[in-house]
Amino acid sequence: MTKEQNVFFKELNTQEKQSKLGQLSNAGKQSIIIWKKGTTQKIKLTPLEFVRLKNEMRVEEVIPDEYLNTELLVSFEINGLHFFGKCRSLSVSKKRFFLEFDEKLFKSERRSNFRLLTYPHQEVYVQIYIGEEKINESNLYQMKSGVNETKLFHNFLKIIDTDNKQKEGYLEFRVLDVSVTGMAIQLGEIEKELFPKTNIELGKVVINFNEEIIEIKNAKLLYILDFLTPNRKTKFYKAGVQFLEIDTNLDVKLAGIINATLRSLESEFEDFLK
Repeated sequence: MTKEQNVFFKELNTQEKQSKLGQLSNAGKQSIIIWKKGTTQKIKLTPLEFVRLKNEMRVEEVIPDEYLNTELLVSFEINGLHFFGKCRSLSVSKKRFFLEFDEKLFKSERRSNFRLLTYPHQEVYVQIYIGEEKINESNLYQMKSGVNETKLFHNFLKIIDTDNKQKEGYLEFRVLDVSVTGMAIQLGEIEKELFPKTNIELGKVVINFNEEIIEIKNAKLLYILDFLTPNRKTKFYKAGVQFLEIDTNLDVKLAGIINATLRSLESEFEDFLK
């Protein structure tokens, strides 16, 4: 992954590349942009069919002669994520044109565009493995309701699957903000004691994003900072968590959920103005 001006590019493997190109051809009302390196002129094309065995995308429009049989740069968007790469344009007849994707394909991400504040308007929680020996049922309580956190978790298990034994030892935390690369969670005084040090891997975490379940294979605790509630009387802590081992398909899914939530916030702002 390379970094330049807060933009990150991650190379897709062959399976991911073919999956994204196939998804693009089936999405409807999507576009592919092609251009020659170093030029400002860009051509918008409509994907019709992706031929997986040949790594070729058939397009609807006629490609100008000066763009045929030459190396081109290409970009497209799926669910708020942008993909970039190289291709070669081909013509098999006067009415059939293809883009050949034999080169690498990259996913780009501008982190600041994908961070969503989830507290207090969105119901977003995360389950993190703590270990049964660390969960003291007598003193871990949800702040507002007073409901035992362990009981809450077992209720949560009924929603996500029936394999309760595999999920034993997890604890639920409120998510303050989230992006496709990580999240910030809220800790109380007692919860903070469960994490005596930072820069540690947490293993699998399970996010409940407005009742949509997202499993992240691995995550890392980066920092813990003081955090004051709006009434400035109760002290909490803000912990930063980075997602690890997250593949492109999960990136796209999470980005789609975040973008959809961002759009729904417009109506919440209108309610706020009333």
